[in-house]
Amino acid sequence: MADRPEKEKKRKRDKDGPSKPNKRVAIEEVGEQINISLLDSDKWAPVIASIPGLTIPSSISLVPYVKQRRNAPQRPGKGSEIATKELLLHSSEHPKLDYTAREEEAGGSNTLLKHYIGIYDPENGKMEVLEARKVVVRGVVRAHQATAEDEAAVDYRDRRNDLGQTFGTKKAKKAIASVTENAIDPSKFLRDPSKASKPEKLTAANLAMLSSIAGSAGNAPTKEEQGKAMNNSKPRPKGVEGELDPLKIYTVENVVGLDTMKLIPVKKWVDNMNAKKEVQTSSRFVARRMLAHVENPEKLKLLRYMLLLIDIYNASRLGRFGRQLPRREDLKNVLGDMPEAVLEGVKRKFTEGGVMNRQMSDSMIMYLCALAMIVDSAEVDVWDLKEDLKLETREMSVYFTEIGAKVGPLGEAERKRLRLEKAAAAQHRVAKLKAPLKYPQVSQGRARK
Repeated sequence: MADRPEKEKKRKRDKDGPSKPNKRVAIEEVGEQINISLLDSDKWAPVIASIPGLTIPSSISLVPYVKQRRNAPQRPGKGSEIATKELLLHSSEHPKLDYTAREEEAGGSNTLLKHYIGIYDPENGKMEVLEARKVVVRGVVRAHQATAEDEAAVDYRDRRNDLGQTFGTKKAKKAIASVTENAIDPSKFLRDPSKASKPEKLTAANLAMLSSIAGSAGNAPTKEEQGKAMNNSKPRPKGVEGELDPLKIYTVENVVGLDTMKLIPVKKWVDNMNAKKEVQTSSRFVARRMLAHVENPEKLKLLRYMLLLIDIYNASRLGRFGRQLPRREDLKNVLGDMPEAVLEGVKRKFTEGGVMNRQMSDSMIMYLCALAMIVDSAEVDVWDLKEDLKLETREMSVYFTEIGAKVGPLGEAERKRLRLEKAAAAQHRVAKLKAPLKYPQVSQGRARK
């Protein structure tokens, strides 16, 4: 028998040997060191103030008041002035408002929360940190300040009314509701017919409210600015405002994009048309213009892109949240010889998660209107595009109006060229783009009389 090879014995790890050195993170050394020192705050420590919903004039000065805290540390020497004394700032210099600043967090859930202010001196590299107080400034109209007796009376009446509404009889509930309804407007002028024609004198509360509104309304946008902002928010294609040539208002670069135009294939169309072969399309608009632009590759590419948008729009199903795109296999049939990168660009622009909501579908139709303006040299008969998208004439006219076109009836010369009867021509509308570009004005609502 052959000798069995001796088994290799595994060497045990030397426990007493040197251990593997730990990895250390290399930290970039700071060139300049900063010496930080904590100073003890005295009685008048710095104050950090927040002013929610108010604008205090810089001329107003606040008078400080200090009192002992209720939850101050019991053992002596265990708290600073901030921990043992509570600060209150008050001012009555304003003609209509009283300003009061309180430490609202004191004694609450944020009792242990402290605030600090640091003062840095770049010359000697020192920073002094000092504990500060945190207060909240609130303003109260002087005419609305009620006494403690008034507040107690109102509180008692409200509680009594709540009990009556909960456990009272129908008669008691009706009486409470009647009192509430009659107390909605306590104006004496409305109760006294002899004083109805006299103007009501503004109270201090009214004057304070009007003064605050006047300050904040100065930055409010005008009607023109609001209309322009609403126009810019609409999902329409970008037109060149101020352009005096109608043919240059909507450009290929802005509507489709030069990178996308390079990917659109039209060679198959050109070869078939040059060979007198029929080109099958699902679009009436595209089919009636292909032969006229066989020598213009740019407009042929625009027609090919329009055909893709029309097929995607018609292939999508109307659902609860918008138009749902078909499955990927069905989209390949719609795509044809178009590169998939073009389809992805369309999905990014007009869909979200495979769904076209109302705004996105409106955007696609308005882009088709702009493309039609480029192909037909700023004058389009909306009939063919209306038939492709299965829309009413009025709906199609609104989309052309949204991109700045003027929609009117078909002219007599155009009617004769198309060999249409007058009854049939009455259903056609012509959209014309005129320079400079003017979008329809946004309705501001009917004025009240």
